[in-house]
Amino acid sequence: MLMKTIRLIATAFAALAVFASCGIIDIDFPDIEDDDTIPILDGNTLTYGEHEYILEESPTEGTVTFTHFPATRREFEVLQNQLLGKSQPGTLALCLMSFEMYRRDRSVGQKCIEMCNLSVNAKQVLNNLRVTLPEQRSNTGQSYLVASYLAGANMTNKYQPDYPYKFKFTYSTSAYDKQGEESLSFGGYVYYWMTTRGGDKDYKASVIKLYDGDVLVHGCANYYLSAPTISSWEDTLK
Repeated sequence: MLMKTIRLIATAFAALAVFASCGIIDIDFPDIEDDDTIPILDGNTLTYGEHEYILEESPTEGTVTFTHFPATRREFEVLQNQLLGKSQPGTLALCLMSFEMYRRDRSVGQKCIEMCNLSVNAKQVLNNLRVTLPEQRSNTGQSYLVASYLAGANMTNKYQPDYPYKFKFTYSTSAYDKQGEESLSFGGYVYYWMTTRGGDKDYKASVIKLYDGDVLVHGCANYYLSAPTISSWEDTLK
């Protein structure tokens, strides 16, 4: 009887998998990640194993300092939920981190991109990153896309950033940016922020603070533009 029950259960799961692959039903199978790290939050600092993240912000500026890019979806989710996800510059840092995670692992990176972006923006991001970033991490292409946004990285030093890494953001003061404008279609208020790339140019992105207080990326078309080309790049990112 036990073996018969097991066979029936196995058959049922196999049938569900077939239906899902054919698009008949939509099943979100959970990720299986070998990651049981216990995070430690101390004020504005999150420690995740050997990885450390620090958020410093004011109403008009924000800096995220970190030792490593998140290695797993679980680490990214913990970082979003416990430290960065309620912060506007913190969410923009998450977005750039998710780009680098996508470069390293498209499946994990895609899920992280979807976690920190409005769904409509996530689709635009993914459509563009499939072209901008190479399939293989060893293939240079635009592998230095995210490195070009880190403090200290520029064309002269071939996008080798300072360590620990930093993403820096400043509140946009442009008269064309209507800060806090309500978006009824997405249910929140839109804010605009600037960051630098290669050390000397401003790049704009917007976030939306939802009615429940969560923050998601609203628009970041400038972020996935190709970086100014360099002849070679040493991948030292941790």
